[in-house]
Amino acid sequence: MGNGTRTMAGNPRFVFLFFDGVGLNPNHKANPFAAANCRFLPFHQPSPKLPDGTPVTAVDALLGVGGIPQSASGQATLYTGINIPARWGHRGSYPGSGLRRVLYRDNLLKSLSNCGRKAVFFNAYPHYSQLFSPPHLELTADGQFHFSADFPQQFRRRLSTTTCMMLSSGMKPRNEEDIRQGTALYQDFSNLSLIRLGLEMPEYSPEQAADIIANNAAGVDFLLFEYFQTDIFAHRKTFPECVDLVRRLDKLVGRLLEQMDPKKDILILTSDHGNLEDCSLRSHTRNPVPLLAWGDNADGFRQRIRNLGDVTPMIREWMGCPAASLSAPAEKSGYNDSRQQELT
Repeated sequence: MGNGTRTMAGNPRFVFLFFDGVGLNPNHKANPFAAANCRFLPFHQPSPKLPDGTPVTAVDALLGVGGIPQSASGQATLYTGINIPARWGHRGSYPGSGLRRVLYRDNLLKSLSNCGRKAVFFNAYPHYSQLFSPPHLELTADGQFHFSADFPQQFRRRLSTTTCMMLSSGMKPRNEEDIRQGTALYQDFSNLSLIRLGLEMPEYSPEQAADIIANNAAGVDFLLFEYFQTDIFAHRKTFPECVDLVRRLDKLVGRLLEQMDPKKDILILTSDHGNLEDCSLRSHTRNPVPLLAWGDNADGFRQRIRNLGDVTPMIREWMGCPAASLSAPAEKSGYNDSRQQELT
């Protein structure tokens, strides 16, 4: 369609890969994407392109605000279309109550579901899945979390943007059995970190993980998979370890594209801020983040997505869903309000 809206007849696949902490950086000396000679994640090239000629474009993660971009504000902007840093600045790893109010009101998963689309958050919560939903964990409209006495203390201040999205959308968290059955992935898609903890899990190669994503995307309208080892590695790991990581991700993306139809499917891959692309630092960067848009109407995505706040509105339009009439809450207080209530 000329306006970029897509009817869902024929069940095209829409896969959204979110890789935390990945920017564009043509400086090869400190860029593991260059050392790995990535073909499908060419985030080291001055004018990055995939082997088939698909360009990778730059997306502004600064959003007109000074300082260093951060995860909570960047991800909230990405998934709501609201310029969060313009209101509160670049903020933190996990959303405070102010951001949680915004995410509760609307987010990409919630708006697609409310529009009648089958949208799924594909990440599993192994071992703890039963606790990441009511009655053990609830998010209310005032941005407050409510915990049962059984909810682990170590997670109470470490609940991510996507967890807030899942809760506000009423989605059930996927579990370890879903991973075993190939209907979900852990954020470390290989499952090696779970295996080291003693869980009996299959070890997935990048290609196997890609096949699982592709197979499951065929049964839904929209599939979101979040991978945040990229940001963790950039903060903590050695350069060779980072190179090995991006090699595995390059294999995953390459295999996934093999499984998708460019005439009807679409893959979107982006990030919230830079980090991994410059291993001379241990901090986030001010570099633009990549937008890999491949498949149906990919040109429209590339032409219209200029900053993080453009992503969700464009996806809504492609899905034929109405634009949300949202704005950030007027009050600034409460952003870092970590008051949390326990259910009794």
